[in-house]
Amino acid sequence: MSTVIVIGGGVVGLSVAYACRVAGHEVVVIEAGRCGRGASAGNTGWVSPSLGTPLAAPGIVGTGIRSALDPEGALSIRPQLDVEWVRWLWRFTRASGSEPFRRGIAALLEMTRRSLTGLDDMRASGVRFEEHADGLLAVAQNADGLHWFDLVFDELRALGFEGGLERLDGDGARAVEPALGPAVRVATRTTIDRHVDPTSLADGLAAWLTDNGAEVREHVRATRLSPSASGWAVALDGGDPVEGSHVVLCTALTTQRLVRPLGVDVPILAAKGYSITVPMPEPAVGLPLYLCEPKLGLSPLQRGLRIAGFFEIGARDGSPSARRARQLIGETRAFLARPDSLSADPSDTGWAGFRPSTPDSLPLIGPAGPRSGLLLATGHGMLGITLAPATGMAVAELVAGRAPAWVEPFHPGRWG
Repeated sequence: MSTVIVIGGGVVGLSVAYACRVAGHEVVVIEAGRCGRGASAGNTGWVSPSLGTPLAAPGIVGTGIRSALDPEGALSIRPQLDVEWVRWLWRFTRASGSEPFRRGIAALLEMTRRSLTGLDDMRASGVRFEEHADGLLAVAQNADGLHWFDLVFDELRALGFEGGLERLDGDGARAVEPALGPAVRVATRTTIDRHVDPTSLADGLAAWLTDNGAEVREHVRATRLSPSASGWAVALDGGDPVEGSHVVLCTALTTQRLVRPLGVDVPILAAKGYSITVPMPEPAVGLPLYLCEPKLGLSPLQRGLRIAGFFEIGARDGSPSARRARQLIGETRAFLARPDSLSADPSDTGWAGFRPSTPDSLPLIGPAGPRSGLLLATGHGMLGITLAPATGMAVAELVAGRAPAWVEPFHPGRWG
């Protein structure tokens, strides 16, 4: 069997390593920090076929530009005088048309269906992690807030979507989620979606890999890729290089640094997101919630309530923000039955990090350049946890020399 070197120990990289190890390959994971503590750490943890849709959607460019100067905007595009930035935005604009959006929904649905099966397979094989299969409740303060969801759900139904979608009024929403307050007027409940604690999933996968013969190297930085007699060599900072028949780059924004010397273009930009995990309010939130107007996701976890949101395309500073943390809390309170029961330590600035985002909101899964054995599995944007198990399945197929039709829409060379 092949030796597969996975660079990047987030949930995507660990899922790739898991799938390749299950397929019988020797696996080495290289992670510059600690596994699962990068972009994965602040995620809502949703594995959500109902909401696994492209950000690049009709009207999104106008929305982003209008809010570009709003320091509290949920979505903002920060223009830059940079050739790569201009090329990315041009591609993003083209991907935001109706037809590309429909194709993106169809492609992502093929992935999210497999992610649910992938989670089940992980648990059955002994991976331990916190998981909840409670569906999802999207809530809005007025009917217009759910308009986008109605459009998406119409597309999903046309594709044979398996999940249930139930429209509720405010009283119906409060009946299934008593933590909601009187401001909620309409809602849609989904049944197929799940959520996990992302850190627990990363820890569970890393432990499983170690217990099942894979090598997981943390706090080791990959510095250079080069062809070798066995396939590829990965130079490491302060250590001997490792070699394998395949290298899979699950390295988010550092992917560009590794592939640029090989003449490979990777159209990824940083999109900054924020989250904060706080004690449960009263009544406790029992279901994962999507708050439509502020575009926030709430995940009830064993350690508290995680509130996540905002998508700043082109942000440069990755530091947490006390102002954004307060905004997450304040905008959530407006939807709760007892707003004052939601509180946070004033010194807690929450989490912030960069999501690797492609122009069409679809990840890059496939060959990086013409030489065989070098693969990309990155660019998942806000869908890292949702798509991670399916990404692992896809890479295992590619390592085996197969190229299933459901993987083709994610080919890194799709822009020509």
